[in-house]
Amino acid sequence: MNRPRYIYAVAGIAVAVAAAVWIKHDYLVPTTTLSLRIGETYDDVIKGSTYPVERNSVPPSEKPYYGGSTWISKPAVVIVFNDPEYGFTLPPTKFGAVGYEDRKVVTITSSPMLDALPFDEAIALLNRLQADFKKAGWLPIRTSADGPPDWFDTRSPEGIKELRVGGSRGLSATERYRMIFNFKCWEECRPEPSAKSVYLIDVSMGEPLTPETEQQ
Repeated sequence: MNRPRYIYAVAGIAVAVAAAVWIKHDYLVPTTTLSLRIGETYDDVIKGSTYPVERNSVPPSEKPYYGGSTWISKPAVVIVFNDPEYGFTLPPTKFGAVGYEDRKVVTITSSPMLDALPFDEAIALLNRLQADFKKAGWLPIRTSADGPPDWFDTRSPEGIKELRVGGSRGLSATERYRMIFNFKCWEECRPEPSAKSVYLIDVSMGEPLTPETEQQ
């Protein structure tokens, strides 16, 4: 049974990080770790994480094709994409969602930040994430027939103009994983972004679509 295996937008590693803290607005928030990858079993996610997965999940059913979910709604959780070749660690978050099918992870969605940020701070975080994804072996997916696949352009005037409004990039790790990487204006965006605007980044991961699922 073929189905789309990743989420396109939010409504996104080597070893678990067990004792980190996130400093924000002069206070400390202890973090826990959610360690997982696409295709990993629900039971292994529980075993490999310090985040209380069972307490924050609708457990996936044993029945074929039945789903389940794990969610994050409070700070601060470090999501570790624990693939040995294409893994990375996201910054602490207070939002995330994991989808399961056949008791295995099929989607991972998160906003890898604790709060929406002013433009310059959000661009700094975007640069950090792009560097991490590049280092982990992820590559951009071609988005048009007349140009090469590309990363977010955070240097040129044209790239900055695009990012003021927001943008999206598709990334892949060979034939195993696909990611949608979004940068978007979140507040004070109408009638157009201004110095008061704040921005969110989100990532959504899953399996690549097959030709059959793309037609559904």
